[in-house]
Amino acid sequence: MQGDLSARYHGRHRREVPAPDPELTAVGPGTPCGEYLRAAWQPVCLSSQLGELPLAIRILGEDLVAFRDGAGGIGVLHRHCSHRGASLEFGRIMPRGISCCYHGWHYDLDGTILATPAEPPTSRIRETLRHGAYPAVEKHGLVFAWLGDPAAVPPPPVLDVEDEPGVTLAPFLLEIPCNWLQVYENSQDPVHVVWLHARNAGAHFDESNAADQELDFAPTPLGMMNVQTRRWGGMVWTRTVECILPNLNQTGAIWEDAAAEKAFQRVGMTRWVVPVDDTASLQIGWRHLGAHLDPNGKDRPAEIGLGRIDFEGQDASATYADRQRRPGDYDAQVSQRPVAVHALEHLAGSDRGVAMLRRMLRRAVRAEAKPVAAAGGVLATFCQDTVTGLPPAADDRALLRAHGAAVARAVLESAGLPREARRAAISAAARGTSLPNEETSA
Repeated sequence: MQGDLSARYHGRHRREVPAPDPELTAVGPGTPCGEYLRAAWQPVCLSSQLGELPLAIRILGEDLVAFRDGAGGIGVLHRHCSHRGASLEFGRIMPRGISCCYHGWHYDLDGTILATPAEPPTSRIRETLRHGAYPAVEKHGLVFAWLGDPAAVPPPPVLDVEDEPGVTLAPFLLEIPCNWLQVYENSQDPVHVVWLHARNAGAHFDESNAADQELDFAPTPLGMMNVQTRRWGGMVWTRTVECILPNLNQTGAIWEDAAAEKAFQRVGMTRWVVPVDDTASLQIGWRHLGAHLDPNGKDRPAEIGLGRIDFEGQDASATYADRQRRPGDYDAQVSQRPVAVHALEHLAGSDRGVAMLRRMLRRAVRAEAKPVAAAGGVLATFCQDTVTGLPPAADDRALLRAHGAAVARAVLESAGLPREARRAAISAAARGTSLPNEETSA
């Protein structure tokens, strides 16, 4: 009996929990991954959070304070005053810069000490000392900071989807109590869309997400994308979801139902996964709102903002029991431990995208590579939805693979074209998909 139990129950032999993978999960100053992430502009808060009071934030393991001064300038400074360490979150915002509550030391946006009023007029300390500060800019309701080398600050990149006709960008910020990587790599795990978001507890988005997928994964000039192709009625739907290294990703229209033909419909969400430290992160970015992205009126703009987004499963706002019955991304990601332990995983074929993303990140971290997105300028991106009316073929899975490959190839090859020319090229590729039986009879 004991021998039988020993063969069946392995709990005693699997109790040890190895350490996490520090190369990709440790993000503090001086860590390989932390320095790689600092080589790109990072969103650190919402513009709406900067009002009459300073805002204490923690980014990449650094305690900072963000504020808007009386002239409208944005400051992102080390949180603790250079004098005696009092937190500038209790400081007074000035017409120019910020003043510490404790002894009045007054800092400009770049950390220049403008005044030390408790010191005699002859004191020269403000001429010999500079407080820690980072460059900051605002875009579409987000505040970005540059925590990298101050001698090599690129202009913030501009994504080609920032000015889509008929689209409004709604900024949001969610706090996630786990390591950044297990949140970020979720975007390259399209299999979870079928199970977590559709089959296990009902559809979080649309029933079309329950359809079986044909999957592929491909590098892009900015990182990588997955290619998801589904059959839904008389339609074939190919979605490409991209990761832009080091920590940005884009996904398609949240409520897409594949009911109507379309080509190169752009994104529903742009988000950065920004580490707070090793065991906490921010999801911060924009929801893209437009009638063509939401034909059935499911968007809820009033529910998008600080700590809120307009689709379920992204936070702990539901009761624990309800989250057990109907878990979402938040529950799946956070429950992997504060830092997921890769040594305990058993990756399978459905994890190709996760494995590919980790390899890309590891190579970039080891090479101390500068993210392509750090180069500035307008970036052609690769996330989209294309839905094409195609009747089922005798070998429909082969048809789905052919459609996905044709769309993905056109998405990559058309990157240099203007928006409408790019859409036309992708539409032509999708409509030109050959059915396997037609190829056989030709």
